[in-house]
Amino acid sequence: MREPPPDWFENPEARFRTATFWFWHRIPTDEEIAAQLADMQAKGIGCVMIQARPALERSSYLSPTYLAAYRTACATAERLGIGVTIYDEYGWMSGHGGGRTVDGADHLRERHLFWTSGPAGAPLTVSAIQSPFLDFIGDIGREWLYDGARPVWGEWQVVAAVAHPPAIHDEADLRVLAEPIEVRPLGDDGCRIDYPASTDIPADWIVTVFVAARCLTSRLINYLLPESAERFAQVVYAPLLEAAGGAADGFFFDHPYAGFYTWAEHEGSLGNSLLSDGRHADPAEIAELLSLARDVGPRTVALRAGFLGAYAERMHEAFFGTLARWTRERGVGFSGHELLTHVGGWPLHSGLTGIDSRVMPGVDHFGIDAYRTETAVDAADFAPQLAAKLGDSVARANGRQRCTVEQYATGREAGRPTLAGQWDLTPQRFRLQAIRHLLLGARRILLHAVNVTDGFDRDERLLANPRWDFPPAYNFLPWWEDCGPIFDELARLSAFLEAGEPLRPVALLYPLETIRIEGPAGACGEHFGFWAEALAHSGIGYDILDEGQLELALEPDGRYAVLVLPAVVAFASETNAMRIRDFAKRGGRVLWSGALPETLRNPFQTSALPENGWPSAASPTAHAENPDVAAIRASVATLARPCPDIRFDDEGATWSAIAQLGSSWRIAILNDADHPRRLTLTGAHASHELTILNPSDPGSKCIEIIGERLDGVSLLMPAYGTACLTLARQKTAGEPRGGLASLEDSSSPPVQAVIELVDGWTLEIDGCPAIPIAVDRGWEAQGFPQFSGTGTYRRSIVIPRRQSDTAWHLELAGICVSADLWVDGVFAGRALNSPATFSLCCRPGDTLSIEIRVRNTAANRYHQDMSFAVPDPLPSGLTTPPKLVEIKGDATNLRMRS
Repeated sequence: MREPPPDWFENPEARFRTATFWFWHRIPTDEEIAAQLADMQAKGIGCVMIQARPALERSSYLSPTYLAAYRTACATAERLGIGVTIYDEYGWMSGHGGGRTVDGADHLRERHLFWTSGPAGAPLTVSAIQSPFLDFIGDIGREWLYDGARPVWGEWQVVAAVAHPPAIHDEADLRVLAEPIEVRPLGDDGCRIDYPASTDIPADWIVTVFVAARCLTSRLINYLLPESAERFAQVVYAPLLEAAGGAADGFFFDHPYAGFYTWAEHEGSLGNSLLSDGRHADPAEIAELLSLARDVGPRTVALRAGFLGAYAERMHEAFFGTLARWTRERGVGFSGHELLTHVGGWPLHSGLTGIDSRVMPGVDHFGIDAYRTETAVDAADFAPQLAAKLGDSVARANGRQRCTVEQYATGREAGRPTLAGQWDLTPQRFRLQAIRHLLLGARRILLHAVNVTDGFDRDERLLANPRWDFPPAYNFLPWWEDCGPIFDELARLSAFLEAGEPLRPVALLYPLETIRIEGPAGACGEHFGFWAEALAHSGIGYDILDEGQLELALEPDGRYAVLVLPAVVAFASETNAMRIRDFAKRGGRVLWSGALPETLRNPFQTSALPENGWPSAASPTAHAENPDVAAIRASVATLARPCPDIRFDDEGATWSAIAQLGSSWRIAILNDADHPRRLTLTGAHASHELTILNPSDPGSKCIEIIGERLDGVSLLMPAYGTACLTLARQKTAGEPRGGLASLEDSSSPPVQAVIELVDGWTLEIDGCPAIPIAVDRGWEAQGFPQFSGTGTYRRSIVIPRRQSDTAWHLELAGICVSADLWVDGVFAGRALNSPATFSLCCRPGDTLSIEIRVRNTAANRYHQDMSFAVPDPLPSGLTTPPKLVEIKGDATNLRMRS
């Protein structure tokens, strides 16, 4: 008899449950608050974060009416057992508070450092200052962030001025200009710089001037000033915490924003302006500043990295440090995420292009995480990506584990404007992405978002119309009804993954020093993505480490057998180069790509990658100058597999997680393919007992055991299936393995007959009377092109009188996009995709009333009449006739296989 699953698995704690942003595009009524929170509770939402969006009138944010509704919502959520975390902003770009932070405190508005160069004696200009990053949020975004909806620059100050030859050979070539320099505004977006001619400056020299200016109309803050964070806490954090009335567990910061400005005369290593406090630079700082704009001699990269490191530490301490202390003093947590330029992919700099994250509150993710009490990261769209792995890694580096992954959707994947999002998202696509996040290190998923309103028809204003504010709003999707079981599965999987020490024999170095030297244009970001993706795809566990962890990570008898260096050109500590050398000498394997750091060339004394590919696992080191994805995957294929190990037998991805808990192992795995796949579990010996739990349905099977070997077992996993396996050593060695006492027959039962159910179907849709419908094409092709919702198909079937030892199944080969089956008024199962097969409890001659409730996406409704709509409506409903399938065998349970 199958033992019941433990309660911690069947009924997971709230911390493992899906959280959600709750977008308030307007202030909801008390009735809406009660209804929507009750709906969230019914779906299994564990935590809610109320977020005022730009469509909400800015004057309404934090008004008495807003705070009264906020107070009601928090009290209601607490009564329903839903956790509350305070989202700290009006929209995002943490710190501006809808303009309240800088209202009456103009000195806190963002101030930036610009630089310009020209021939000695000629006037200089800074002109055409703009923020390309903000272009995608359009007019409402500018109204949201700037008084008068446009930036106006003023209060210009000279920070430094230096003369130098066109080619600087040494810092001694630099000549600081002490003469009075005049800076005058040049329109609203620049300035003119005049300085006296000097006979001491050769005619062929260049003058570079650094000037600071305040954006007089910006509602964004200067993150270099602790006072900015103090005032933000005073005017935003304090009233929200009071309104939460004890229900809140902490604050969540989102995407602090600074330095996205470019200008016509911009040059040098940095892609954007820097924040500035307006202070005049000391002479000792001149070379550091100039290293941002040009080469200043042999110490250029060291000066640049040192300046950016100190700049980041100052900015992070001023903002994150101030807020962390404020929250700690009040006994609440501090979480959220910084700028993540890798969002949506694996490379470090390809997610948010056109941004140099070195000047933002970001890049040093390990340093920022030290201020948090819980780690959170950002994830965009629904392809596998780095987010959860990096989040878990920085959390572990700071004494915690796992993270929250904020999952949002853009329109980029479908060729729509970013803010137009994905109303055509399917439940299976969302589910698979969420499971991948959990296996890579997430504790919970944060939905983006549940909405108070779904907005307005025939209105394409991005952000201004709630419908085009990074949709989908999950509660307005037809398949919102499928989310309860999906959220339950995610919570069970997360609870299973919480305990234990992960089996991760590979360390991937986060190349912070190289990023500070080279910026987004360097190779390290792309190479890092190659390695991170290849390791995750292979199912080999790995951690991302920063340089500060190497001393402990590479010590003898440490957990790591392999160290990967992705196009690393320098280390913050040269001692680490020697540690890496010693690690290799002790038998550790070092793989690197890109240019080899000078400090490692001689110690390793190794040649480049041989033409016939990466060396075998016996080789302690391997190096490739310009690898591609295939070369990196080939390298990963040479790595020794850990033990225990689980992986699919084909070349597809193995999304998995393995952790040791005492004397047992916990193994979780996902098949994200649309067909069953064989996999092998090695390290499962006869003295081990194998227990299998199904996170989607704890009372049913989720995997077939199809064979046993000396060193493990072979299994068959259904399409889109998940499984949680525990491998435990039995008390008495040699006893039969409990989970394998009798191997199950994996051969498919013989099909006796197939009856195609083509005719006789009716469809009830949108509350209208049932009509005859064809099931060889969707309802969008039969008069309902713009309907998004649930369509109910009905007909009766008579079970033929056959032999008594046969079972009957209903097979749905075309479902767009999810369906429930009801037989004689009894729920018989759910499918998130097709094909799906349902077992029928019946006897020969029975007449069964079949009801198939199909839900499509929201695209056909919300995309109607939009300029970015696809030409034809998306398939919806049943698109292939269902089949009644007779199979030799016995059916005793109603269950669904898909």
